[in-house]
Amino acid sequence: MLCQRGKISPARLNISLRCDRAGNALFRKRTFALKRFCFFRGNPCFFVDGYVRRKTKLNMKTNIKINKTYFSANRSRSEHPLIILKDVIKSFGKEEIFSKVRLSVHSGDRIALVGPNGSGKSTVLKMVVGSEEADDGAVEISKDARIGYLPQETHWDSLGNTVIEEVRSANKSLASMIKDKELYEKKEKEGQLNEEDLGNYVKFLEEFKEEGGYRYEGKVEKILEEFGFDQESWKREVATLSGGERTKLALAKVLLFNPNVIVLDEPTNHLDIETIEWLERFLFKWRGAILCVAHDRYFLDKICDKTFELTKDGIEKYYCPYSEYVEERIGRIAKQEKDYKLQQKYLKEQEVFINKFRAKATKAAGVQSRIKMLDKIERLEPPKKDISDIRVKLDAGRKVCYTVMVLNRLAVGAKGKPLFCLEGKIDVNWGDKIGIIGNNGTGKSTLLKAILSREDLIRGTIKINERIVIGYYAQAHEELDHNKTILDEVASKIDEEEQKIRQVLGSLLFTGSDVDKRIGSLSGGERARVALAELILQRSNLLLLDEPTNHLDLPSKEVVTNVLRDFNGTVLLVSHDRYTLNNACNNIWEVKNGALTSYPGNYDDFRYHQSHSL
Repeated sequence: MLCQRGKISPARLNISLRCDRAGNALFRKRTFALKRFCFFRGNPCFFVDGYVRRKTKLNMKTNIKINKTYFSANRSRSEHPLIILKDVIKSFGKEEIFSKVRLSVHSGDRIALVGPNGSGKSTVLKMVVGSEEADDGAVEISKDARIGYLPQETHWDSLGNTVIEEVRSANKSLASMIKDKELYEKKEKEGQLNEEDLGNYVKFLEEFKEEGGYRYEGKVEKILEEFGFDQESWKREVATLSGGERTKLALAKVLLFNPNVIVLDEPTNHLDIETIEWLERFLFKWRGAILCVAHDRYFLDKICDKTFELTKDGIEKYYCPYSEYVEERIGRIAKQEKDYKLQQKYLKEQEVFINKFRAKATKAAGVQSRIKMLDKIERLEPPKKDISDIRVKLDAGRKVCYTVMVLNRLAVGAKGKPLFCLEGKIDVNWGDKIGIIGNNGTGKSTLLKAILSREDLIRGTIKINERIVIGYYAQAHEELDHNKTILDEVASKIDEEEQKIRQVLGSLLFTGSDVDKRIGSLSGGERARVALAELILQRSNLLLLDEPTNHLDLPSKEVVTNVLRDFNGTVLLVSHDRYTLNNACNNIWEVKNGALTSYPGNYDDFRYHQSHSL
């Protein structure tokens, strides 16, 4: 828990003051022992084996207690919170989504809000920005707070706007004045201004200056340049921009008003790795507070140092990055389970005693005493099962060949226009787990469809061993019939007994009447589990997976990653999720600049190769 320059990372401290015989203040810190010089409330002090000795004489009767004090190693905190949620409750219809939500955001806080899909994370963010109201409780925003909001689906003023027009539209009034100014300038250039028009133009320019029009124009141009938009690209229409360019443009609009808090709702959705890493670098350097919902583990670890888990009963707060939170949570659930089992054992022992001696007059007092005692005991609830409890296995069966597939001198594209080429030959062998990466629109999904013979190659050949059975996982789950129930959908594609199908669906948390839900009513994560059930039952030995972790929450992504890692067959995986690429893959294919290049190792190995080849 030690940090640089003598400060302490975010941690819960319980400190009570006592004094030694000489009158020096001693602070007993129970959480952990430190040996580091620092300042305590402006006074020099040092930690020695769990104590803080401050060089100040104090009255022996002095009694100070400090609870829930958090020190940040990297960013300062304001004295007063910028955002406070007090006992907030929200329901949709008769179903209560969450209750007793308490949250405060200070200057410099970096908070990741996590929880399963449907737990209400986006709703909490909407409450913070004022687009959603709480059923009960209070949402308080400080007068000093300037909140910027990047929603899941960006709302553009007009897709027909040019880049610079769209950014200017963040302030409608000034955007309109800039258009009027440009119109005057055009008329002046063409010599179409009469004497009356010139007088109006002079008055307009004075008003424009007073309203801050020149400052606003300069600010817009500066922020576009900082975000990599050169002057030539300012004339491009928003509709022609890639997903990554649109994300940069949306963030530029947010930052125009100099916010001190940015609220981010799944900012990495639909972004390629290059844009995600650009966004990470930008937010890491940015000095304001962040409240973020995201389904990218690496992204959260990079920009957030606190992880708050949203549950039905409020928020569980962990003062650490997401990866550390996962470990802490496992330990907490293990303790809950242990405590529950111990209590159940104790209750059973007491009930055995009561039943055994209830009828004996000599034991009547003891029996009654134990009955009263049991009535007073607060019963513990067993830990609830969630997605992270899923334990399933994909089995490819025995090894049927060494070389699974050979790709030779490929040109991949649509309608005769190549998206990328492979100069030479690549062998795909049994046990290869290949992650295919590259910017959006470079032809990664087209390659998978070409392997399935759903797209024609422009040139080259793909030869697949005849003993290979292919399983395909579509990006948008378009293979699933939305009108069928879960059970009927799986049974229609798999020649297997119903009992076996129910068993596999049960292992994926589709129990009881869940299997009778229609595919069209399921969330993205639930559809992903149905597609995974079909793959498990198909007994495929070559998996072609197109963005299998899209729209999944973080625990679901971890389940998919573990399943792929333990699979004993061959995998071709198109993904932008670096955690999955790093933990499930042993080869990386990069599609870039119209070419496909193969790299041995996982994603970290690929990054190392890239950094050392420059």
